[in-house]
Amino acid sequence: MVTTLTAGLRDETESLIHDYYGDSVSVLFNKITIPMEIKLHAEKNARLRFLQNQVYIWEITQNDSLVGLAYLDNVKGKSQPITFAVFYNSQGKVARSHIIKYREPVGGEVSNQYWLKQFFGKSAQSNYKLGKDIDGISGATISVNAVTRGIHRSTFVADYFLKKHHE
Repeated sequence: MVTTLTAGLRDETESLIHDYYGDSVSVLFNKITIPMEIKLHAEKNARLRFLQNQVYIWEITQNDSLVGLAYLDNVKGKSQPITFAVFYNSQGKVARSHIIKYREPVGGEVSNQYWLKQFFGKSAQSNYKLGKDIDGISGATISVNAVTRGIHRSTFVADYFLKKHHE
């Protein structure tokens, strides 16, 4: 299991952050330990356990004002971890999502922006029901479930982080 963030994954995520937000933003990298009550709440609501107690979050600021967060984590695919990033606006809504590293031989269609754009505007309060709110992908059921639940789970951590940031 991947427990440390490799330089390549961090560089790729930071490159995507700058592609999305522009080069004028400041990016602050954090490795955070998820508080137990947030962890349990997120796992229960998304019906998916965290693979580890830490996640990686980048605070994205412009002119000393928080414009967004980037969240990086893993979910378990059929047999390998899927590393994904979710960008949030300052209100905790999904602005964009990316599959940073897909390691399975099949199901890689979850990396397609056409499929990932379904999460745009979603938050911890949104519905993530497959087949209703989120389209499935034929032949990629495990990956679709894992990524959908992973993004849903991430919304609770983003909410917590944003509330803490505004205190």
